[in-house]
Amino acid sequence: MNAVAKFVFAAVLVFATTLPALGQGEGGDDIKNCYSVHGEARYGALAYKHIVIVTNRCDLSLQCQVWTDVDPSPKQSVSVGPKGTSEVIVRNNSPSRAFKAFGECKK
Repeated sequence: MNAVAKFVFAAVLVFATTLPALGQGEGGDDIKNCYSVHGEARYGALAYKHIVIVTNRCDLSLQCQVWTDVDPSPKQSVSVGPKGTSEVIVRNNSPSRAFKAFGECKK
């Protein structure tokens, strides 16, 4: 019985110390709740600018990669400060205002 009790204690100890680390990872789902990405077409000089806007709702700085369905590569890099907003011009002289914006951010 003593050996069984030691085994159960060791298993509980290992489980208890591993459990908090399972939720930390890269911050995937937690970070996704911190930011939003949307696109805006602004008209000027007889063409549209495709602008991707990243809004950070958290108290930490984010490093983001943004792109559009019109310009999927190269991805543009942008830093967004705590509770801040950043804009990136992805296309400067487009005849069309229609596009979809995408982005991924990390701490």
